[in-house]
Amino acid sequence: MTQAIKLIGIDIGTSSVKAVRIRADGDIVVEAAVSRPYAADNAPTRDPALWARLAEEALVALTGNETVSAIGFTGQMHAMVALDDQGALAAPVRLWLDMDGAPDLDAFVAAYPGSFARETGNIPLPDFTLAKWLWARRLDPGLTGRASGLYCAKDYVRAALDPSAPFVVDRNEATGMQVFDPFADRWHDGLIERAGLPRAALPRPVAATEAAGAWRGIPMVVGVGDQAAAARAIGSLVPGVASLSLGTSGVLSIPLMKSALPANWDGAFHLFPTGFDDNYQVIGTVPAFGATLRWLEGLFGRPMAELDAAASSLPPGRGRELFVPYLAGAGAPHPHHHLAAALSGLTVASGLAAIVRAVYDGLAQELAAIAHEAAAIGAPSDVVLLSGGATHLPGLVATLAAFLPCECRLVDAAEASAVGAALAALDHLRSDSRLCLGTAAVPRVQSLAIRDDWRRARETALADGGVQHKD
Repeated sequence: MTQAIKLIGIDIGTSSVKAVRIRADGDIVVEAAVSRPYAADNAPTRDPALWARLAEEALVALTGNETVSAIGFTGQMHAMVALDDQGALAAPVRLWLDMDGAPDLDAFVAAYPGSFARETGNIPLPDFTLAKWLWARRLDPGLTGRASGLYCAKDYVRAALDPSAPFVVDRNEATGMQVFDPFADRWHDGLIERAGLPRAALPRPVAATEAAGAWRGIPMVVGVGDQAAAARAIGSLVPGVASLSLGTSGVLSIPLMKSALPANWDGAFHLFPTGFDDNYQVIGTVPAFGATLRWLEGLFGRPMAELDAAASSLPPGRGRELFVPYLAGAGAPHPHHHLAAALSGLTVASGLAAIVRAVYDGLAQELAAIAHEAAAIGAPSDVVLLSGGATHLPGLVATLAAFLPCECRLVDAAEASAVGAALAALDHLRSDSRLCLGTAAVPRVQSLAIRDDWRRARETALADGGVQHKD
């Protein structure tokens, strides 16, 4: 790339709108960033007009006197904004964290004759959009006749910024609605009819890099959900390169080539089209990753930096204490929301350092187990790119590098999802672009195998939790 261009990426997040302006000229430089929280306490909002107002404020702040070539979008997935033909809300707005539709989804699945995993890529999940629609329709049976448009968060904002923008959605977000068939690349007519969803209320699926509308003359690009956008930002959409985001959850996203998709796909992992190409991401999670670190701080009344130093005084994998990290349930590939954690093997000699070491080892072994299971279904990892707030803990990073079965690299990925949205805009303009945020290798410690006693404890926890696929 010989000439620098400037782009904006905007992230309609759960607690705030975040946006960046980048310069792309052979490298990616984040020139400016803004964040607009919905509330002083970072609480989420279900007021989509506020999303749109804060997004416009962010765009005004970042454009100024700058020449911006395009704007890309990303945001929290699985939000449901149902509008009527006048553009007013036809149902209460639901976010991914609203699980009220779980009983409605259970009843729907019990009566459904097909296989959700083989028809939608994922087992039925209450945080996906279908469950929210079923809940809203049970409360208001007339919703089917009034709903004329079903939007995710980022696409609602894009439409609010340009009411003449085409009614479209990227394939990554469409899959998160759980009425889209990512294998056949089309809406699933059978599920739509059974759910009472008006077919005309569903947007046209398009590529992440398609332009759809304009703001003050600047083209707006559809973009993708936040995880796929972050993967684009750090360069983990190529075979063998996985992303491990260490935030509220530990999210391991691994590219799965379309040609490697198992014929008997069972939906154990989350599966989404990347939106940028014909391939997929498989996603495994440790839902309580961040909560586990906060739990440690509360347990010992010490900051994580001090606890990290204590854990570093003991070598990874050498203690007798075991921690199975399901403080907030297990995530994919064995999802079970109510599964509890286990800390065992304690003796009178088990002090602070040994317990923190056990917790670090348990988190790392769980992520390594997820990586091994992904490799077994055709999604191996040669490199894992680590990003997120917990990467500032060197002892934790060293533990992850010891257990993960591949090379580890750190990525300075502040606002990675917003950067990925900006890169979707770049990809619209320059289809040959491969620019991404830079990485640095993590020094390797001795590579460790998952301990047999930990593996047995994990298998027991999963079995006792009654983990089942609903389809």
